[in-house]
Amino acid sequence: MHGYPPGAIWPAENEDDVQMREVYSRYGLAMYCAQVLEHGMVNAVIIARMLPTLRGHPDRSAWEDAFDRAYDVEFAKTFGNMLRALGQFNLPEELMERLRGAKSERDRLAHGFFREHAEDFLGRAGRIRMTAECEDAIEMFSTIDADLEEHMRPQRERYGITNEWIEMHLAATLATAPPS
Repeated sequence: MHGYPPGAIWPAENEDDVQMREVYSRYGLAMYCAQVLEHGMVNAVIIARMLPTLRGHPDRSAWEDAFDRAYDVEFAKTFGNMLRALGQFNLPEELMERLRGAKSERDRLAHGFFREHAEDFLGRAGRIRMTAECEDAIEMFSTIDADLEEHMRPQRERYGITNEWIEMHLAATLATAPPS
C-alpha cells in the first residue's frame, strides 16, 4: 500500500506526521489492552468453571482436552457474552460494573473512535486529545485486567497455579520462542 518494506517504521516528514503516527500507535495499544482484558476474562471463566472439574475426568489427557475445548468456546464469544459468562461467578459488583464500562469503551474505540474524531485528527490539539483518550483507555483496561487477575488469584492458587508456576511456564515458552 505504501511501498515500505515489511517491519519498516514509516517515515515521518514533519511533526504532524510524527503526531499522527503516535495517535495510531496509542490507539493500537489501547485495542491491544482491550484484547488482553478479554483474555483475562476468558482465563477467569476457565479458572472458575474448569479447574474445579479436574478430578472429575478419568485422566489428565481427558481433562486437558476438555480444558482446550472450553478455551475455544470462551474465545469464540463476544465481549458482551464473556461478561455474561463471568456474571455467573459472583464477582464483586464494582468489578462487574467496571467490566461493563470497559465493554462500552472497547466498543466505542472499535466502532467509532476515528469517526468521532475525524475533525480532531486534522489538528495538533485534536490529536493530543485523541492520544490522551487512548492513554486513558490503556490505563483503564490494564487496571481492570490486573484487578480481575488479583480477584481470581486465590482460586487458581488452590489448584497449584501460583505466580511462580506462571513465571516458570512463561520462561519456558519464551525459551522456545523464535529469535527476534
